[in-house]
Parts: sequence; C-alpha cells; structure tokens
Amino acid sequence: MTGIGHLHCKPLEGISALPWLAQLLANNVDTAVYGLDRGTPTAEQLAQFAATHHLGSLLWPRTDSIRFRNILPETLRNQWQQAYVRQWLANSNLARDLHRLHQAFVRTGKSCILLKGPYLAERYYGDLAQRRFEDIDLLVPSQSAKSYLRWLKNDLKFLSPMLLHSLRSHLTHGQVLSGKGLTVDLHWALRLHPSYAIDEPRVWQTRQVFTLPELGDKIDVLDDEYTLVLALLEIFDDLSRLELTVKDLIDAFLILRAVDHSMDWQGFFARRKSEHLYRITIDVLLLILELFDAHDLLQGVVLELETQDPVECQGLNIVLRSANRWRALWSYRLALYEMSRWVTLPHLLFSAPLRVLL
Repeated sequence: MTGIGHLHCKPLEGISALPWLAQLLANNVDTAVYGLDRGTPTAEQLAQFAATHHLGSLLWPRTDSIRFRNILPETLRNQWQQAYVRQWLANSNLARDLHRLHQAFVRTGKSCILLKGPYLAERYYGDLAQRRFEDIDLLVPSQSAKSYLRWLKNDLKFLSPMLLHSLRSHLTHGQVLSGKGLTVDLHWALRLHPSYAIDEPRVWQTRQVFTLPELGDKIDVLDDEYTLVLALLEIFDDLSRLELTVKDLIDAFLILRAVDHSMDWQGFFARRKSEHLYRITIDVLLLILELFDAHDLLQGVVLELETQDPVECQGLNIVLRSANRWRALWSYRLALYEMSRWVTLPHLLFSAPLRVLL
C-alpha cells in the first residue's frame, strides 16, 4: 500500500501495523509470525501500537502460543495478559449493569436494541474481554424516545443535559445519560442526517436475540447487516470530525470477516441505495480494504464491489497528509452525502456548533 506509513490523524498513530493485525485476526498465524520475524512490525512497534490503542486484551489470547512466545518479549505478553484480565473484569461489571437496566425495560414493557457492548465482543471478537467498552448503547423506537428519556430521568434517576428533546431529535441521533456509576448512550436513530433514509421498520423487524453470557438475559440486538451499517456510519462520522480511531476500524473489519461469505452483498448495496447511504458505504468499505490490505481476506465484498459504480476512495484523502485538511473534510462530506450541496452546506453550518452543545 502506498502512503500508509505517513498517516497524519493523531488517533491513528501506528496504523501501518493494521495489515499485520488483519492477518492475525484472520487466524493466519504463519503470516503473522513471518511478519514479526521480518520486523513488519517489530516487537517494539507492536508494543507501542497496542499501548496507544488499548489492544492488549485483543492481542493476548491471539498470541498466547509457543510460536509467538519465541518472538515477543515475555514482559510484553504479561502486560497484555494483565490487560485482558482487567478488561474481562470491567466488561463483566458492564454486563451486570446492562442486565439490571434491561430488566427495568422488561418490567415496564419498553423495547430496546443493544448496540455494540457485550454482544459485539462475543459475536465478532470471540469473547467478552477482547473489546474495550465504557458505556451502554441502546436504540429505542424513535416515536417513544421522549417518553423513554422522561422515564430514565424520573424513575431511574439518570441525568442528562437540559436541552429540549424536540431540538436535539432533529440534529443528532441520541443522548448520553449518566447515573448510578453507569453511562447510557440512548439512540432514537442509528444515525441522523437530512439525506439519510434509514429503514427504521426494517431495523426493528430484522433484529435478533442475544443471550447475555452467565446472566441469561435475552436481549434484542441488530442483525449482522445493520450492525455493519452502523459500524460504517460511525467510521464516516468520526473521520468527518478527525476523531477516527483504530477501535472503529477493527470493529468493522471483524464484522466484515464474520459476514463476508454469508451476506447477500447485492441486496446489501441495493438497500443502501434506497437508504441514501450508498456513497458512504462504498467509500468506507474501500477505506477498510486499503488500510488493512484486506482484499484477499474479504473476497465476498470485494467481488461485489467490482460490480458497483466505480468510485475513488475519498476517505484516504482525509486519513493521509493534506495541506488543507479542514477544506478536505468539507469536500469529503459534501461528496458523500446524497443530497444537494445547497441543502447539505447550510445544515452543516447550522448543526455543527449546536451538536457540540448537545
């Protein structure tokens, strides 16, 4: 890959290790070991990469074998093991908090869909400890969001900013609430923008049931398709604000690995066109394929992308060095939103400062 060593976004430091990480996550142990033997990356670079992006809990179970022990320093592997144990304890506590909150929803007959959290870790990472979480993301029916917020504040004593829901609901997809040592990100939409036409009834109709490990709760979650859609939209949003993280990218890569051979990609892209998410979806997928050098690892989506409308990946212009990065950001958004620029530009100018307050 050209230029990958010159990434400029601070949150993406050390991202040149992503192609090696992709091989490890794909269980291509021979290739991963060979890369370390050749120094691409070196053990020191990998240690810094893991420390910067809090990946120790992800790397330890995947490198806990004799072949990696002969290459990686014991002190480094011990650090990763300790990170894994700490993350397991933290995520177990979060799962118990989710259990209590979900029980409150059930008792009052309220509906919710778990976004990310323990489900994402178990389904796509392989176990609870391999993905770091700090809050609980829940999707609720958009028409009920106002009453749900009132219930969370009045009955469960959660706190939130005092801006009107009627204003917030037109500008952003959710609201952060805190209480009892727990932070909840309550969504009434997967993502919100005037150009988006996300099929909310289909999101709810296709939801699946996930059983919380050990606790036994059966909780609704997004199906694989909308889990991927949400991950791609998060990458687009975060990159648009220069806040893209390696965690975002790993989420999307692992979801793609899990669904690549089973997904109806032709139908997937057709539905994104109807939801006005086609350009964003294509662009972020191309970005992931490039950053992870994953064309051979994700052949299902690659084959379908070759049949889609040819486009150049706009996201790389943001990720790579740019003389005028803020100008590039505006161009990036305007190019990918599927609506008139004369509508998009005023919306960005009006909503951006308000979203900071929200």
